[in-house]
Amino acid sequence: MVEQGLLERALRLDEGARRELISLLQGSLDHGEISPEVATIIDQRVAEADANPDDFTPLDEFEREVRARRTV
Repeated sequence: MVEQGLLERALRLDEGARRELISLLQGSLDHGEISPEVATIIDQRVAEADANPDDFTPLDEFEREVRARRTV
């Protein structure tokens, strides 16, 4: 949890300084990096989709299937 005093000080900054602070804080995050294991799964699924471009389910059919599963 953020220390209340720190938050209050940040909120007193002018808009430009708050934007700069936001940018600096976002830069300290992991940038949404994924694990090598997840990257491998994504690569496999992309390769499967590229190999079979006509193998898909239309959106309306997919939505019907999802709704049917929810009512069971």
